[in-house]
Amino acid sequence: MIGPVVIVAAFSVVGLLTGGWPGAVVGVIVGLLLVGAVAAAAVLWAERIGKLIDPEEAFRLAPRPPSFGAMCDAIYRRTLGIPPGD
Repeated sequence: MIGPVVIVAAFSVVGLLTGGWPGAVVGVIVGLLLVGAVAAAAVLWAERIGKLIDPEEAFRLAPRPPSFGAMCDAIYRRTLGIPPGD
């Protein structure tokens, strides 16, 4: 799950370079909000659409944004009830 960590770190560096320490804090908050939004969207997809079809098929068809694949896989597995490693 390196993608979310890189996103938060990148936002904090950009904030630091543009606004000093207050900018870095805002950058971290915005990065965490972005990661949280992707996680919430994955849970919403799994709850609404994933439950309508077979869990294995839903896991295969589930959307995975670039850099968030591992995080989304973990969310889909937990929400759809698929054991790890299948």
